Amino acid sequence: MSAFAKCNMCGKQINKGDTYYKCTVSTCNRKRMPLRFCSPGCWDAHLPTVRHRDPAYTEHIAGRDDD
Repeated sequence: MSAFAKCNMCGKQINKGDTYYKCTVSTCNRKRMPLRFCSPGCWDAHLPTVRHRDPAYTEHIAGRDDD
């Protein structure tokens, strides 16, 4: 599999075809630096470093969805 991105928390490689998670808060989804997480646990780990009112994540397939 080819590399798609790295998890922004743990650094694990996310390959094309893998499931990854994005925060639903707009400040975490900027074009210049989109945050991608390899698991819900890594997404949850980023919450103490940011101040979200209603945090949530969406599930995506690397290389298939609008990335």
